[in-house]
Amino acid sequence: MNIESADVIRLIEQFLKEHNLHSTLEALQTETGISLNTVDNTVSFKDDIVKGNWDAVLASVEQAHVPQAKRIDLYEQIITELADLHDISPARALLRQTEPMELMRTAQPDRYLRLEQMLSRTSFDSARTSQHAARNESRRLKIAEQLLVEVSTAPASRLLTLLGHSIKWQQLQGLLSSNVPYDLFFGRAQMVAPAEDKAPCKLLTTIKFPKKQCPNSLAFSPDGAYLATGSADGFIELWNPTTGKIADELKYQADGALMMMEEAVTALAFCNNGEMICSGAKDGKLKVWKPKTGSCVKRFPAAHSQGVTCLAFSRDHSQILSGGHDNVLRIHGLKSAKMLKELRGHSASVTSAIFSEEMSKIISTSDDGTVRIWDASTTNCIHTVVPDADKHGLSAPATHSALVIPSSPSEFVVCTKSPSIYILAMDGSVRKSITVDKKSCNEFLTAAITPQGKHILAVSDMSILHCIDITSGNVDIVANKIPNNDVIGMACHPVLNIAAFFSNDRRVPIWTA
Repeated sequence: MNIESADVIRLIEQFLKEHNLHSTLEALQTETGISLNTVDNTVSFKDDIVKGNWDAVLASVEQAHVPQAKRIDLYEQIITELADLHDISPARALLRQTEPMELMRTAQPDRYLRLEQMLSRTSFDSARTSQHAARNESRRLKIAEQLLVEVSTAPASRLLTLLGHSIKWQQLQGLLSSNVPYDLFFGRAQMVAPAEDKAPCKLLTTIKFPKKQCPNSLAFSPDGAYLATGSADGFIELWNPTTGKIADELKYQADGALMMMEEAVTALAFCNNGEMICSGAKDGKLKVWKPKTGSCVKRFPAAHSQGVTCLAFSRDHSQILSGGHDNVLRIHGLKSAKMLKELRGHSASVTSAIFSEEMSKIISTSDDGTVRIWDASTTNCIHTVVPDADKHGLSAPATHSALVIPSSPSEFVVCTKSPSIYILAMDGSVRKSITVDKKSCNEFLTAAITPQGKHILAVSDMSILHCIDITSGNVDIVANKIPNNDVIGMACHPVLNIAAFFSNDRRVPIWTA
């Protein structure tokens, strides 16, 4: 279907008319040569003419492009009726100060002179006025018929209605989220101003899972519109993170046709534009999905020989980095759906893996207590770090939760199964070591970075949330305990001070500042 530009202009003209932007409407009609020529209601318009409600009639005609000959007839009739009513001042104003009458004076001087003489009379014959009343009724009907040919009616607010239908259709197709304000001009979700970094400290909402089902992984979409969860029964679901309700504007979720793996979903990751989500499972398989439609676009049936523990997309969305319980990291190509590279060196399960900001390096953590920094091109391990090796010796605690710091991309955070968190440089040097009191932490279980990269949020084995200032190293303890016991993982909202947590108790509490 082709959309005519003239129709678009008329939609804009109607919008201008309805919002009383009459000067702009007139300028647009003049410049484009396309007139709106509509009235709110043709029945009411005809009724106003027949009853002589001239103020309403003139207002409608002024906003429509009616041929001048018909406008002259209309104005002549109004002036004649005003003269019969001895209402001379407004009649003279219409005769001498309006465009149609000026055209009559130039083109039809005799006709114009008759009107001037009518208004110049000093006495009025009541009998003649009665005769004119009967004639006026037939002339009004004739004028109404002439003008109705020139105008039409259209439903009110057509432009806004059509835009609303378009947005609703895109929401039903899963192309837009109903949870996020939409910037109609730019055709994208409105950019939410980042909040000042604060630690989430109170419950916002809770996602509750049915019996025999519990979350095993979660991730926020890059725009923050959705929180994705992967559960023990293989289902992947998208939720509204502020209400804790299923995102049923996604048609496939409303229909119950959920994204699904054959085994428990143990890892999730969105690409940075949010158009794909990768899921990893307990059986070592990977699948890549379109979260807007729920369709699976790629499968990696043998990504790992054991369960997948972590996932990350490359910045250009062409590759997926995965780690597993088989102690191996692998890079998979999205176009080929094949493994491209393999990184071996860890002697225990890989617990987290990320690309560096410029994509030249890969950082991984492991239950073997090491942090490894790899060359992404050659897959060579260029640095192996055991944080505080002198203190722990051969019994170094497991490392986990490698996190790039947005405000300092040359550094990254690593947690350990101890009360210590480390900030490392890409050359493997430890820039900062932060150890908290054992009254609140025997070991850290999971961690995340706040949206602006100013704080590390880390959960201890006592279900206490610690907020660590990355610059100063100061530690604040959130007064409220996370209701889950033995928190397994967490994620921070990309823009707002919101964090989600999961454990084996079938709940995902979502906290806010």
